Amino acid sequence: MPEIILHQYVNSPFSEKIRKIFAHKKLSWRSVDQPVIMPKPKLVPLTGGYRRIPVLQIGADVWCDTGIIVRKIDEMHPAPTIYPGGLSAAADTMNQWADRRLFWSTLPVVFEKLAAMLPKEFIEDRSKMMPGTSFGEIARTAPDSRNQLRAFLEILDRQLASRPFLLGDSFSLADAACFHPVWFLRMEPTAFGLAQKFVHLIRWFERIDAMGYGEVRAMDPDEALRVARDSTPAAGENIDPSDPNGLKAGTRVSVTPDDYGFDAVTGSVVVSTIHEVAIERDVPELGKIVNHFPKIGFRIAAA
Repeated sequence: MPEIILHQYVNSPFSEKIRKIFAHKKLSWRSVDQPVIMPKPKLVPLTGGYRRIPVLQIGADVWCDTGIIVRKIDEMHPAPTIYPGGLSAAADTMNQWADRRLFWSTLPVVFEKLAAMLPKEFIEDRSKMMPGTSFGEIARTAPDSRNQLRAFLEILDRQLASRPFLLGDSFSLADAACFHPVWFLRMEPTAFGLAQKFVHLIRWFERIDAMGYGEVRAMDPDEALRVARDSTPAAGENIDPSDPNGLKAGTRVSVTPDDYGFDAVTGSVVVSTIHEVAIERDVPELGKIVNHFPKIGFRIAAA
């Protein structure tokens, strides 16, 4: 079976979500360390311009965004499940909530004190990812974010008062998704102090933190590019005949996140299902690459 390659960096909270799923499923995987800010010359050829982290690579197929990465991992390795008790809708819903509400409440709280120490290049990079917003001024929203974060943490603490994991007795996608924002708080002691006031939450946090990351070995970025160049995309044509927008195979489209990091990726449609769109690109230095995206959280437009 081709190797699972995760392009990430160590302090990436969304990578932490995937690392915990690897640990739960006891997987062997390769880690490619990518830059925290642009330029990312050894990632962009694989992604077509998408610059967010993490990115999953298997041969010449590349999955962008944790929404589709989670689906691919679970498709390849369904056991042990990340949907215990058949609670897939509950787990998926908590995943969306954690990514789009819980995590975003942590950013101003973490960077309230760290912002003054951040390199100018980091602030400029993150500001470009969020047009109309200066990342350097994010600390101004810390008071309101702190209120929301504290309320969110209390909700989780209450859920964990009578169970070891968020959906019962077993680890699920909900745990991985809600863990990574709390893990991110640990970057700044005062921010993490908000979480430490919740006894059940911290007991759960420590349990998941101790899971580790599975069996991981480092991979050089150039080796990952060679893997892509020497491989053929495995994705075959798969088009939903009931697609509500009539998307057809071969249609040239651009795919763009709808929340931040609006870097469009352009290619020809090879897969369009309820949850996924995949496009094929011809890359001069690599050959054919297929990029996979979730439909939730992304815009698809004619190119």
